[in-house]
Amino acid sequence: MLTRKQFIQGCSMHIGTLGFPEDQLKKLEKILTLSKQKSFTLCSFDPVSLPDLMLVFGEDNLDADGLAELPDDFAERIVVVSRKAPAREDLHHIKLPFISSRVIRTLERFEPYLPTLNEPLDIEQEVVADEQAEVLAEPLHEESLEAVQPGAEEASENRFSKYDAQIQALRERGSDQAVAERSYRVLVVDDSVPMQQALAKALHALEYPVEISFADDGEAALAEVSSQTYDFIFLDIMMPGIDGFETCTRMRAIPELKKTPIIMLSSKSSPLDEVKGIMAGSSTYLTKPIQTDEFSKVIKRVTRWVSEFKKA
Repeated sequence: MLTRKQFIQGCSMHIGTLGFPEDQLKKLEKILTLSKQKSFTLCSFDPVSLPDLMLVFGEDNLDADGLAELPDDFAERIVVVSRKAPAREDLHHIKLPFISSRVIRTLERFEPYLPTLNEPLDIEQEVVADEQAEVLAEPLHEESLEAVQPGAEEASENRFSKYDAQIQALRERGSDQAVAERSYRVLVVDDSVPMQQALAKALHALEYPVEISFADDGEAALAEVSSQTYDFIFLDIMMPGIDGFETCTRMRAIPELKKTPIIMLSSKSSPLDEVKGIMAGSSTYLTKPIQTDEFSKVIKRVTRWVSEFKKA
């Protein structure tokens, strides 16, 4: 089960904005980069996919469409940005003109908006529809998982296929039960919180216990693997700082990670990206939005390999 503490580690805060003039929005964006405690990302207000926090420019905009329909527990996450404090005493307030320390101090008081973390994650209604929020989609084709340009087909096949015969023999001797009884430690490296949530939901739906940690970028991921042992890793390609290719290369340089399955994630479907991932040391590749069938297929292979061979 994913606890609030486990999930918040590695999360970034999505800050929704409403009614901001362009110049004030630019000032706010610069101020948010100054926080040393948390990572903040600005996004437009979407009542369907709620941000972690809502900044409303001017008290007049509190009457905007969608705000009245927000969940009761979200009301305390509305912050009015104005020169005078709002008439409603239950609302938080950031005074204009912006003072960086005051803005950061106010926003750092909040934690991510996670109203249901006492239960297994159910994030189907929490997906942010933007360029970084690719999530699990309905089952489609299976061929894109292993599609690659001519000449690299052999290299792009699942790296664990050479063990298939041995795995089958073990299965016939009842190894499936042993696999089901195992638990796994997984690291998810992705700067998109909805993507983290989607993978967490899918992993917690598996038949065996899974303990999940998160990292928002490559540097954080390298820090994680230097202090913790993981059975397998999901690694996004497009991230701030060092990208997934470089992160994967550095991970493979660590002796303890030479045999750890690394599943690279990308919103691009270019065969060249798949080849670059393989050259960097990835075990296999998934294209976002991740297809349910493809995810199940890869997880089945990876967990079987980890259970039967990684620690042999």
